[in-house]
Amino acid sequence: MEDTRQNAAPGEDEWQEKADWERREPFVRLSLAELNGLLESAFPGRSVEFAQSLGTGLSNSNYKIRMRGEERSYVLRIYRGDADVLRKEEAIARLVRSVVPVPAFLYTDASCARFPRPWALLEWHDGELLSSLRTTVSQEELASAAAALGRTLARVHAFPFQKAGLLGPELEIRTPMRLDEAMFTGFAEQSLMHGEAGRLLGSCRTEALWAMCRRHAGLLEEQPNVYSLIHSDFNGRNVLLAPDGAGGSEVTAVLDWEFAFAGPPLVDIGNMLRYEPPGSEFGRHFIRGYVQGGGVLPERWELKSKLADLIALLDLLNRAADAPNRAADLVRLIDRLLAEWA
Repeated sequence: MEDTRQNAAPGEDEWQEKADWERREPFVRLSLAELNGLLESAFPGRSVEFAQSLGTGLSNSNYKIRMRGEERSYVLRIYRGDADVLRKEEAIARLVRSVVPVPAFLYTDASCARFPRPWALLEWHDGELLSSLRTTVSQEELASAAAALGRTLARVHAFPFQKAGLLGPELEIRTPMRLDEAMFTGFAEQSLMHGEAGRLLGSCRTEALWAMCRRHAGLLEEQPNVYSLIHSDFNGRNVLLAPDGAGGSEVTAVLDWEFAFAGPPLVDIGNMLRYEPPGSEFGRHFIRGYVQGGGVLPERWELKSKLADLIALLDLLNRAADAPNRAADLVRLIDRLLAEWA
């Protein structure tokens, strides 16, 4: 039988998204007794029958749990950050859930009275991560998944903001931040000339990347002043898909909104296509779905989305001194960026 999996450039089929990346901090391991103590306030007098750590996240700690005598599953999410991150994710879930599939927050505890970290109990959504589907489905199935993801992202971006910036717990703009030429070149210069990113890239790459940044930074001034809800980690490890019953795919959940902010939609476009080779079938169908879903793309969106994503790559690289797998993957991504656009 013919193998209809998506064709890839030599070596690309072995390049899996964030494979072997180190966690930012250790997973919070809890015994069954500790889980029962933690969940007593959410399930008084009841006990945990099943608990399984969910190892796909790289920052927070997530468990799939089931209570004794109940078939329904839940997600226990233990936050590495402060309570404002929990409240922001909960507020986003309330905002978007009528048009974007997101787990509902069923119970939260941000007091840190019973446990030293904020935590939440969320709905369990069935589905398979895009990062897992990529290696198992046919080209046609992957194209359908890509289009569904594009349509879903367009619905995320339909939530407007008057200004760009980091969001507080009530989705207010807590820290204004505009991705323009000055911000881009300033951050790139700091990262490359004075930050860990420059050290990890080495002098030759740093020089080439800095030249590319200066050459193209002016394109960011051409972006319209349109700001939307930005997921900021919209990729294969944070989206669940399932068959739609009509031969295609549907998105069953968009997960992990902790980095969400208000900004230009190209940030999420660049994130989703970060690992895609130029002209990939996945990318083509993803963009088609995005436009069909109402998303708007500016001229030269490909390069502009790469520039927007470069900010994220440099930020990650600045914090990868003790994460060799993460650093090597980021350097490889920047090498491909230079090969395409330098």
